[in-house]
Amino acid sequence: MQTLETGAASVLLPAIITSFIGYAVYTIIYNVYFHPLAKFPGPLLAATSTYWKAYVECVANRSFCHELVNLHARYGDVVRVGPNELHFASPKAYHDIYNNKNRWDKEARLYKSFGEDRSSFGFLTYTEAKVLDAPGFTAPIVVAMDASLPVFIRFKYSELYKNMIMHCPPRLSRILSPATAGLVDLQQLLKQQIDDLTDDPEKLKQLPHNLTIYHRLMDPEAFRDKTVPSAGSLYEEGQALMFGGADTVGNTLMVGTHHLLQRPEVLQALKIELLTAWPILSKEPKLRELESLPYLNAVIKESLRMSSGVVSGLLRVVPSSGATINGIVVPADTIVSCGSTFVHYNAVIFPEPNVFKPERWLESTELENWLVAFSRGPRMCLGMNLAWAELRLALAHTIRKFHLSLQEPMPDQLLFRDTFLPFFYGKHLQVNVQSVDA
Repeated sequence: MQTLETGAASVLLPAIITSFIGYAVYTIIYNVYFHPLAKFPGPLLAATSTYWKAYVECVANRSFCHELVNLHARYGDVVRVGPNELHFASPKAYHDIYNNKNRWDKEARLYKSFGEDRSSFGFLTYTEAKVLDAPGFTAPIVVAMDASLPVFIRFKYSELYKNMIMHCPPRLSRILSPATAGLVDLQQLLKQQIDDLTDDPEKLKQLPHNLTIYHRLMDPEAFRDKTVPSAGSLYEEGQALMFGGADTVGNTLMVGTHHLLQRPEVLQALKIELLTAWPILSKEPKLRELESLPYLNAVIKESLRMSSGVVSGLLRVVPSSGATINGIVVPADTIVSCGSTFVHYNAVIFPEPNVFKPERWLESTELENWLVAFSRGPRMCLGMNLAWAELRLALAHTIRKFHLSLQEPMPDQLLFRDTFLPFFYGKHLQVNVQSVDA
């Protein structure tokens, strides 16, 4: 009997290995020569496997959005970056992919990696999402921004690391990663609050404030289908709202401050406008007054352009009818994207793209079409108006109330890696801060 088992194993194992190798070879040959995207230019390895992107990031240690710049310089406006994926460099392609007419699905692998499957951010199709009604959801919160400034919380993770920490018991998470202790505690607090409120919605009336994210999330009128989501969905929606805008707004303020301190004449122009609109320090202007300041808005727009929001391409799946992107016919089910940096740093649209020039926004209203830090189309950032409120309040209060100066010289350009959001590294921005008396 043992001899028979050994003999069967000796035959079966080589057969399995041979089948695996044969399938791999077949897949590579098909992807390179017979796949519907075979005619599109790009690296050979990119055509063979989706793991090529992982190689670029994890083995070659190159930032993928910067790798794309080199690829487009070599191959042209459209590059095949995966067996079934194309990236476009043309700003026109951006609007062909992300516009209000398109109801294209999100690509599953990317969006499921965030652990937000039950929130509006994580829903893959337009029709399945219990999408929050954006104006109805954000309008009262934007008004409430007059009362306080946000607390920005930085949260960065890789998929593997996120799974390790997020799915560990809270105590073990704190031991494995002390740096995430505050995050874990905040998540536990959020979960407890959601559980309490779903068990007894009347507790909303006992809260010290009458406008919290829970008041909106548990209001059926805030959702298109007029149905309050499940407790799990509420938790992920709340988490997405808490963390989603923290880095983007924080990065924009950091990048804007960096460039303001590098260009004293721009900083001085902003100070003069704020001093005119806000002559007495103790009499703070309302948010609506700040919205009308043209130079403040121009500085924020230029900060948004240069920080770019999400720097990774937001992956979409071409529908069954196929699509034409920037004049190029793209087959059905192809994964496509165009990174915001390819719009924001396009030298034709934004001459001298690496120079911080708020004036450009005062000289041409046509540039508004090319500011895509919040994306475009039906999946654009839900909290855009809230982010604008935060940016106006934070920047205006900082510049009006403090004298800022660099502790030491900084490079003209800040360095970052593509981690979906930009992860800034290298020399940190160190600023001397002195209060203004009047």
